[in-house]
Amino acid sequence: MSVASRPTAPKNPPTLTDGVVLLRLPEASDIPTIADGCQDPEVARWTNLPSPYTEQDARAWVDKVTNPVHWWDQPTWVIADTGNRWSGSVHLQPDGRGTATVRFLVAPWLRGRGIATRAVRLACRWGFSSLDLNVITWRALLGNEAARAVAQSAGFAVHEQPMRRGLVHRGELMDCWFADLIADDLQELGGGQVWTGPQLTRREREVLHAMAAGQSNRDIAITLGISENTVKNHVRSILEKLPARSRMEAVVKGVQEGITRLT
Repeated sequence: MSVASRPTAPKNPPTLTDGVVLLRLPEASDIPTIADGCQDPEVARWTNLPSPYTEQDARAWVDKVTNPVHWWDQPTWVIADTGNRWSGSVHLQPDGRGTATVRFLVAPWLRGRGIATRAVRLACRWGFSSLDLNVITWRALLGNEAARAVAQSAGFAVHEQPMRRGLVHRGELMDCWFADLIADDLQELGGGQVWTGPQLTRREREVLHAMAAGQSNRDIAITLGISENTVKNHVRSILEKLPARSRMEAVVKGVQEGITRLT
């Protein structure tokens, strides 16, 4: 997402959950586990991560993706297990034109449980709702059957013909599988969770973020450079869409939906 189109971000990116999978921001305490998980031979085989992968590499990654400016350009979450331990990551890379690419990685100890599928769906639902994306794409090297299975289970339409030299792998252009996903694909999935959250406009999300930060209508008007009456109209629309009976209830529901976060 370009700087010009980036929404006003809260201090902390949203934490997402579908009741089974938790997607959260990386933490310094994750570093040893990230380094351990990324030593897996399958990670080295299919990704561009350094090999061998060290704690220094993990620390550099955590420092980079937890920067709020970088995060809102390229949203990245940790996939956490029931003990809140790092167990992988999922990453959206918007291009500023309504399209984003998704990438994901799951630690060896959590594979084969459907966790990657849930994490990818959750991140994509948020992307469609909160970043106004039109389509999300996915690519993987030919032969990465596990990643292809996750993409298909998440609702992506995998194209029959591989994309020739469509993916850079360790400095070399390689043939790859290519798939795409639109919001309607998620709605058509049977079983499992389907994103039904409120479709707030970018300005409404900015107002909701400011509400979560405790700003009054007057403060929001000054911050966003709009009139106080316009702010009131946005607040009214937010209350209708969530739905909520008060500003506080709107903020609580916004946090629950992963649209904003208390700061």
